[in-house]
Amino acid sequence: MLNLKIEFEQMIQELKSQDDSEVYKLNVLTYESPVMFAGIDPANHHRQLYIDLGTEAWDDNQERALPKWRGMSVKVEYFEKLFLLKEHYFLVIRQEDEQSPEIFDVVLQNLAEHLAAEKEETLFSTVYKVLDRWRTFFQRGGFKRLSDEQQRGLFGELWFINEWLDKHPGQPPLIIEQWEGPTKGRIDFKGTRCGLEIKTVIDKLSKTIKISNENQLKLSEAVSSIYLYVCFLEQSRTHGMSLQELAGKVRAKLAERSERIALIYSDLMTDLGFREEEYGDTLFFVEKSEVYEAGEDFPRLLKEHLPKGISHVSYNIDLTHCSEYEKDPETIYQMFRVEG
Repeated sequence: MLNLKIEFEQMIQELKSQDDSEVYKLNVLTYESPVMFAGIDPANHHRQLYIDLGTEAWDDNQERALPKWRGMSVKVEYFEKLFLLKEHYFLVIRQEDEQSPEIFDVVLQNLAEHLAAEKEETLFSTVYKVLDRWRTFFQRGGFKRLSDEQQRGLFGELWFINEWLDKHPGQPPLIIEQWEGPTKGRIDFKGTRCGLEIKTVIDKLSKTIKISNENQLKLSEAVSSIYLYVCFLEQSRTHGMSLQELAGKVRAKLAERSERIALIYSDLMTDLGFREEEYGDTLFFVEKSEVYEAGEDFPRLLKEHLPKGISHVSYNIDLTHCSEYEKDPETIYQMFRVEG
């Protein structure tokens, strides 16, 4: 599997053992279309990615339209010869800032993975989509450590995904395409006319869950049934599984089944501001999980129940009073099959 971080580090080590006579050091990354090269500027060790455009350049409007941000340049350049390619144009993305080369590695890695996986889209549309997603990400502040509550919430969502993958070993992992939690969807998972909301409980003495607003449990034609998947967690430093380990397990299982879905998962985790290596210190143990159907009679607050002028209401539900709505967890795994 292509790993740009390793490619760049190896080229830098090679440069350190040589004189700096080379203008740029280049390594071939892919021989299939689009051909890509990784480059290092010997003067400052800035990273570069060269993407072959063929014998015709993009028009000026396309080049100007590409998303850019401080610390990076994106240009179309012509080369009479680059390795075995003669008279070809390349899209060249260069690091222009001394700070955070590891972040630049992540951006280029993600772009290269999309270019290798998305053969049905035009090269321009793929480059634009990936760069625009990263520009939006940096405008929102980039990578930020999740709060304790956000970590527990993400752990619950990944726990459900991991369980789903284990229970459907022969199916494409389309559960990731139904995952709306990272994109701020109203419901964490949205299937065909059904929704699933993941809740975590950390207090051993309580079966109380928080509902974030008056629309979260609203039924509609698009979502005619909503289920609550409740994870009862125990937090520890000695036993259980870290968020980092769980995220890695899910990523590995997805990669075995679908490169495209694994890439979607990677993008969603980035949207959350999640960096896997930052979440290995706290361990979680799932004591049990319960499922409840939040139907018409389930205790909930809806917009039409509130006095006029009141909105954005959060509230708690005590599940000790909801036993009549409890369902077999297998119900959920079957509802979120590929067919459904």
